[in-house]
Amino acid sequence: MNGRWAYNWVQILAHHYVLSAVVFAAAWLLALAGVFKSPALFEQMNFMWVWLALALMGGVSVKVMDSVKTGVLVFGLSLAVLGAVLGLLGWFGLALTETSVLGMVVVLALMMSNLVHVMAALLREMARGGFQHDALAEALNMNAAPVFLSNLTTGLGFAVAAFYDARLLDAAWVVLLGALVSYAMLMTGLPLILLRWFLEFRVGHYEDRHGFIGLAEKFQTYPKWVTLMLWLSALVVVMSAVYLWRKLDNLNAVGVMLATSFVVLLVFWHDLKITLMTLLSSVLSVILVLTAYFSVQNFQSISAVILIVPLGIVLDDAIHYFARYLKSKRGYFNDVESCHRFALASVGRPIWATTQILIAGLLVLSFNENSLVQQASLITLLAVLLASYIVLVWLPALGLKKAKNNR
Repeated sequence: MNGRWAYNWVQILAHHYVLSAVVFAAAWLLALAGVFKSPALFEQMNFMWVWLALALMGGVSVKVMDSVKTGVLVFGLSLAVLGAVLGLLGWFGLALTETSVLGMVVVLALMMSNLVHVMAALLREMARGGFQHDALAEALNMNAAPVFLSNLTTGLGFAVAAFYDARLLDAAWVVLLGALVSYAMLMTGLPLILLRWFLEFRVGHYEDRHGFIGLAEKFQTYPKWVTLMLWLSALVVVMSAVYLWRKLDNLNAVGVMLATSFVVLLVFWHDLKITLMTLLSSVLSVILVLTAYFSVQNFQSISAVILIVPLGIVLDDAIHYFARYLKSKRGYFNDVESCHRFALASVGRPIWATTQILIAGLLVLSFNENSLVQQASLITLLAVLLASYIVLVWLPALGLKKAKNNR
């Protein structure tokens, strides 16, 4: 996609600022009004834990991105998205049930991931000397497609899976509305704020400009350790898959969700290998975490529905990573090593920042009174951490090792 669209969109919002702000604010207030139409929305989930999770994630954002205003912005926009989603649920006559509150966990993680990726890209462009409006346009251009794909695969995955498991129907509505509101807030609400509210001047750090490119150099320094790590990881994955396969019941919903995500990514990317690697990296992280978790809990059987929530979240990081990988492959380089180095440099740091922020929020939600929210938050927390290891360490190590062998 030509990058001019983002600059044109920012210019349109700037030249029609008052009208755009009034229309967007009116739409948000109208959506929010649905909360008063259905007070039962708050019966199934203690939202005190949600506010605490958002506040902690905002605080971690300040530390990770070295910007107080960024933390305030992340906290405020997250509240705005959650309020609009709850309001829309009220207008549609939908109440949060014991199961559908799991969708709120997905929405919380989804919108936070969207915001952090865009804000990290914006701050990096500003650290390179760009004016905030230009940096905003570049950040939107860089992240619009990956964020759209993340929201689309998560929303459609839940919607299609709900046809195979009725327990997911209400959660699917929550996730679909959350994906739509989150994307609208990212593409319109955030630019409207940043056109008038300027962030702190930041010189930036070395990591802002170069991301995790140092990992690629370490991989090449210790080839034997990389080989050992890959083989041990592969062995653990195989053992975990065999164990989980014997324990899981009702795999249809999960299979349909993965098939839907596969079709969507393949249609947009036109690359079978990258699509498979994106899905496999996400599935492997969830399989390993669930195996460890349920081995400790010692359940006789597990409903495969528990896979849906972490899968809907951990897929985001893999999509962002391989979107940058494909951009490099099709525009700058034609070798695997350079593509991995480019992806690590451009999106490695935002992925790690997202992981730290999500871990903080999910840790708070794991103390919620709702047992399903507790379980889903803890499993997703561990899956997000492991997915970051797979995306930022395991896959680049595998790619660089293969490239070295080919040479």
